[in-house]
Amino acid sequence: MKTPAEKREPRRIKTIEVGFRILRVLEQEQRKLPLKDIAARVGMPASNAYLYLMSFVHEGMVEQDAATGHYSLGAFAIQLGAASLRQSSLIEIAKDLLTGLRNDTRNSVYLSVWGNRGPTIVFKIDGDEYGPLGIRVGHVLPLLGTATGRVFLSYIDDDLTRSLVEQERASSIGLAGTVDERIRGAVVSDIAAKVKTDGYAHTDAALSGGYAASAAPVFDQSGDICAAITILRPESGLSLPADRVNSRLVETARALSIKLGWAAQAVA
Repeated sequence: MKTPAEKREPRRIKTIEVGFRILRVLEQEQRKLPLKDIAARVGMPASNAYLYLMSFVHEGMVEQDAATGHYSLGAFAIQLGAASLRQSSLIEIAKDLLTGLRNDTRNSVYLSVWGNRGPTIVFKIDGDEYGPLGIRVGHVLPLLGTATGRVFLSYIDDDLTRSLVEQERASSIGLAGTVDERIRGAVVSDIAAKVKTDGYAHTDAALSGGYAASAAPVFDQSGDICAAITILRPESGLSLPADRVNSRLVETARALSIKLGWAAQAVA
């Protein structure tokens, strides 16, 4: 009888393993990569790497920038990550609290986590009036131009956010798709100070795609930010007064943090 060490490993498909080496390279980067860099990192000729990349582009796992030709993870890769997170304990723990927040305010509510390209929506409940059409599970949000982004910007290390902030300042385009000079002139330290004082971030309809947005941080047992809860609401009608909505939002974020093992004194 063979010992466990002598048992043969299950058969695998080598081309899939090689393909995932390429995906891992893209996942580890905070920027789009040229073909030559990807090929060098996985140790294969550029012509071979190109064939893998084109197959991934076709399936939505990879995107190619039309202007530069550089590559990054695609929409389907983000959707896969979001699907995995939907099955995680964070979303299961948050679901009832978020449903209660939505029912109390009648506004759209969503939960975001920090992904490889910034704040990424992983769970969403629509309100009585739908929010911007582009806001969906898997959507990656700007840092300076959204309430969600501003919350993460206030608690995440500058090394992780600096390049994204520089890109957003250069374009100055908000979630609504229009140029807003407030993005170019935004001071990160001022944003962080206000978020930490108020307990939430807020952006108006001009920045947030036609809907006012408020977002509050969720902390884990170590006192680190692990998610953000965001409310999108019409600037008039439907909603409770803004101060009550924001108060309810902060209460919900705090309740979720406590369920995750957070203690207030753990946050600097």
